[in-house]
Amino acid sequence: MSDGEQLLRKLCNLEIPSTIKFSPDRQKVLYSTQLYWGHYASKHAVSTIWLASTKQPSSSRQLTSGSFKDYAPAWHPNGESIAFISDRAKPGEQRAIYTLRTQEGCAAESVTPTENAQPITAFAFSPDGQLIAFTSSDEKTAEQQRREKDGEDVQVWGEEWTHTRLRIVDLQSKRTRTLSLDRHVTGFCWSPDGKRLGIVSAKTPHIEEAFLGGSAISIVDASLTTVQDLCHFPSELSHLTWASGSKLHFIAGVPAGSQLCGRGVYATEPNSPSPGYERVAFGVNDDATGLMQTNGQIVVKVEHRLEGRLSLLDDTVLYTKKEELEAFDAAYLTDSGKFVLAVATSNVNHPTEVFTTTTGDDAMVQLSNHGSTFKDHEFGTCSFLQSMSTDGKAEIDSLYLTPITDANKRNGVATAKPLPTVVLIHGGPATRLTNAFNTYYYYFAPYLLSLGYGVLIPNYRGSSGRGNHFASWTIGGAGIHEYSDVIAATQNAIVQGYADKDKLIIGGYSHGGLLSLLCSVRNGSHGYGWKFKASIAGASICDVDAMALTSDLASVYMPTIHEGRIVWKMAQDDTRNRAASALWLFHDVMERSKQTGETIIPPMLIIHGANDERVPVSQAWAMRRALESEGLPFECVIYPRQGHMFGEQKFWIDMAVRVGRWCHTYIGEGASSNNEG
Repeated sequence: MSDGEQLLRKLCNLEIPSTIKFSPDRQKVLYSTQLYWGHYASKHAVSTIWLASTKQPSSSRQLTSGSFKDYAPAWHPNGESIAFISDRAKPGEQRAIYTLRTQEGCAAESVTPTENAQPITAFAFSPDGQLIAFTSSDEKTAEQQRREKDGEDVQVWGEEWTHTRLRIVDLQSKRTRTLSLDRHVTGFCWSPDGKRLGIVSAKTPHIEEAFLGGSAISIVDASLTTVQDLCHFPSELSHLTWASGSKLHFIAGVPAGSQLCGRGVYATEPNSPSPGYERVAFGVNDDATGLMQTNGQIVVKVEHRLEGRLSLLDDTVLYTKKEELEAFDAAYLTDSGKFVLAVATSNVNHPTEVFTTTTGDDAMVQLSNHGSTFKDHEFGTCSFLQSMSTDGKAEIDSLYLTPITDANKRNGVATAKPLPTVVLIHGGPATRLTNAFNTYYYYFAPYLLSLGYGVLIPNYRGSSGRGNHFASWTIGGAGIHEYSDVIAATQNAIVQGYADKDKLIIGGYSHGGLLSLLCSVRNGSHGYGWKFKASIAGASICDVDAMALTSDLASVYMPTIHEGRIVWKMAQDDTRNRAASALWLFHDVMERSKQTGETIIPPMLIIHGANDERVPVSQAWAMRRALESEGLPFECVIYPRQGHMFGEQKFWIDMAVRVGRWCHTYIGEGASSNNEG
C-alpha cells in the first residue's frame, strides 16, 4: 500500500463524534462515534458509545465494544443508566433498543425484540423514566415474507405503504403499545409532564410526501388512545421540541412551505383554541440547523455565515466560532444563570473532538482524542476570502486551504507563491462549508492538502448560513448565479496570490458536480484569461429535465429550482431548463471548438455510484457518451452497490487516489512537504 493510501485509510478510519448528551447532573458527557457518513471499513457499519467527565481533559472512555452499530445514546432521567439503538443481535439485519448501566463491567439488556428487522428511527425516555417512546415500521407479515421469497412481491403504487409508527415500551414489563394512525410518523417529543407527546406525520412514507403534501402536527396522550390534530405545516419540518412552557418548537423552511430557502425556528401552541404556527427566530439572515431544550430554555444550533453558533431564541449567542459545529448539547445552570456546553468541532488541522465549556468562560476542555493519529500532522491553513459577485449584488464567502509546505514553513507566510489549486464545489445547493477537518468530499480536501495542492471552496449563492434571501438565489434556474460566483471566487483567489491561474482544476459533487460540468462546457468564457485544465464530476447532473424523470426528489427540487418548470408542465418548445444542462450545451461548444481550433472542454474524471437514486447513474453514462463521441479525454468510474453517498471504504480510498492522480496529470505536482502521514 502506498503512503497516500495509508494516509487515506487513516483519514477514513477517524471516528466522528455525534449525538452528544449531558448527564442529568451535568457531570458527565455521553456521545457516540461513527466513521464519517456512516461508511464501513468491513462488512457492516459500526458505531461506538463513549462516556467522559465534563471538566476533565482526555477523560473519554469507551462504553461499547465498537463491534456493532451502537448509536443514538440517551440518559435515563435518573442518570444511572443509558439507552441506545443497536444491531448487536445480528449486525446489519436486526435492531433493538438496549439499556446499559454506566459502571464498567455491566452488560446491555434489550427492551424491544432483538429479532426485529425494521430500523428504529428515534426514541426518547419519558420524563419519569418508566417508558420509552420510539418510532419504527411494522415488521413484514408472514404473507409478505412468503411473496418476497417466491418472487410474487409485486409493487403497486399506493398499496401497502410501510408507515413508521409511534410506539411506547414499558421498561418494567417490556410490553409495547402502538399508536393506531394511518399516517407516517416523522418525529415526536414528550411533553414536560410526560402525559402527552407531540408528533409530526405525513400522509405516506414516500420521500417526497412531506415536501409536497406537508406535515401534520398532533398531540397524542401517553396511553396512545387519542390524537388531537393541531395544525398543518405546508412542507417537511424537523427537531420537534416541547419546552417547559406550553409551546412546541420546530425547524422548517423560511418562508413556510418553501424549498431552497432559509431555515428558521417556528412555534405552535397546543392549548390554543385555534392553534397555528409562527416563525419565532432565525432563517432570514442565518439558518437554524439544530434545536434542543434545557430547563425550559430553547438552544438553537445556527449557521451564521462561516460561524457555527449556539444561540437562544432571542438571538443571545452562547457560543460562536468560525469552525464547523458537528454536534452539541447544552445544560442551563439555574444557580448561576449560565450554560454548560458540549460541542463537537474541528478545524483544518484537527479532526473532530468533543469539548466542554461554560458561557462567560473562553476555556475549552477537550474530552476526547479521536484524532490522535494526526496530532503531529499539519495539513494546512484556512484563509477566509470574500469577493463580490460578478453582478455586484452579493458578497461571496470562500475558504482557501493552503497546504503546509517546505516553502511556507521557511517563510512563515500562508503561501510563498500561487499554488496549483483544486476548486471544490459543495452540493446541496443549501449547504455551507467553513473551517473544518473537511470530510465533505470523502476526505478529498485533507488528502489534496497532503499532496501539496491548494483547495478553494466557494460558498456560492444558494448556500446555507445566510438565510432565505441568499439561499433563494438558486430559484429561477440552476447554474446561473452559482456558476458566476464560482468563477468570481476563483478569480479572487488568483488576484490575491493564492491560486496559480495556469494550474486549476474544477471539481464538485451532486449539485457541485452540475456546476463542475457547467464550468467545463463554459471553460474560459468568463473573459479573465484562464481556463480549468481538467474537471472532476462526482454524482453530477448533466441534464436537469432527465433528472425530473428519474431522481427520487425530482418533484421537489426540479420545479423549485426552475420556478415550476418540469417536463410534464412545460410547453413542447420551452427549452429554458437547458441553460443548466451541460449536455444541451455540448454540441454548440464542440462546434465552436472545431471552428476556432481551441480546446474548451477539459479532460474529465466522472465518478458515480451505480445505485444512486438522488442523481441516477444515467447522468454519468450520458456525459460519458458525449465525451466519447467527440474523442475527448475522460475517465468514467462507476462504483457498484453505491448510492448517492458511498458506504464501502475501499471505494472512498480508490476515489481519492484517482482524484490525486488526475491532479498530478493535469496540473503537475503539488508543493513539497515533509509532513509525516
